[in-house]
Amino acid sequence: LTSCSMFGMKYLPEGEIIETVYSPDGTYKINSFLVSGNATVAFCVRCEVVENSSGEKRNIYWEYRCESADIVWIDNTTVEINGRRLNVLVDSYDWRAE
Repeated sequence: LTSCSMFGMKYLPEGEIIETVYSPDGTYKINSFLVSGNATVAFCVRCEVVENSSGEKRNIYWEYRCESADIVWIDNTTVEINGRRLNVLVDSYDWRAE
């Protein structure tokens, strides 16, 4: 896990929605998006967490060479996306930081 602010997680391409998965208590949802590649770039998956009462959004997941998001809520603030566990309040994953 890393702070991805230096990599511009705020300005990722939108993509097309794959699915929405709600936290067990309904406070948050994770929207996953498929960002299409082109002739020289592979597909990517972007996930954002949305705080349902305020509508506030934050990108928390960005993976290259990926076409799906396996999203499992562990508890009300912890989610696992493609095997990476994140606290939606503070964590993010960006493949570019590896």
